[in-house]
Amino acid sequence: MSEPAAVEPPQGMLWLSRIEVPRHPVLRATWTDGRTMDVDFTEVIARSKWFATLTFPEAFRDVEIIFGGSGVQWASNADFCAQALRRLAEEQAGLREKEGA
Repeated sequence: MSEPAAVEPPQGMLWLSRIEVPRHPVLRATWTDGRTMDVDFTEVIARSKWFATLTFPEAFRDVEIIFGGSGVQWASNADFCAQALRRLAEEQAGLREKEGA
């Protein structure tokens, strides 16, 4: 689990306030609006060589919040911004249509 330093996000932006790894390859993200959602990275890992190292559970667990909450980064330097993470979480929860669909 990782928590960022106290930095205020720009107005209208959702930043991360907490990140956990309940299981591989799922992140449990909490944003500054208080919403917590699970995000499954199975497809992201499968379709991108940038995220290929996250196939390994130990590598996936090594994640932290960066830049005061604007995103997450793994030890492999793969990263994901808070806004894109929220969009993916909402798509997976059926709260938003998948982009490009």
